[in-house]
Amino acid sequence: MSANARRWVEYRHLVTFGDTNSAGTVYFAKYFSWQGECRERLLAQFYPEFAADLRHGFLMVTEYAHADFFGEAVLFDTLVFRVTVTGLTRSRIEFEFEFARERDARLLARGRQAVVWTNQQHRPSLMPDKLYETTASFFGLRESGAV
Repeated sequence: MSANARRWVEYRHLVTFGDTNSAGTVYFAKYFSWQGECRERLLAQFYPEFAADLRHGFLMVTEYAHADFFGEAVLFDTLVFRVTVTGLTRSRIEFEFEFARERDARLLARGRQAVVWTNQQHRPSLMPDKLYETTASFFGLRESGAV
């Protein structure tokens, strides 16, 4: 699947005081928090069993996170968060994120993140079949051969 043909999931977010600094603009670190929020919303949608897996010692550990910034969001802006999966193996998921202001569609930030599924001993492990298969199917990804 080409980059232009990727399937994205969108979420809306109203910027509130909790998202801004004293000048009323969104602080750059908030975009990393929103990456995690998008990831968790996808888990809730595709694999709600993740909450039970956490209680049994399984985790998704962030391998890396990156963001590029192009503009500022301010108090009461409505933002559109977009997330897609760009890479998938049996133990790792790579995400791409876009954050845009809804009223003018201006791209404010773009980010990337990779997470690794770990077992109770905090070692990389195979993710549950349901999570892998649902993600692969929805985003049109094929096995890369790597674990």
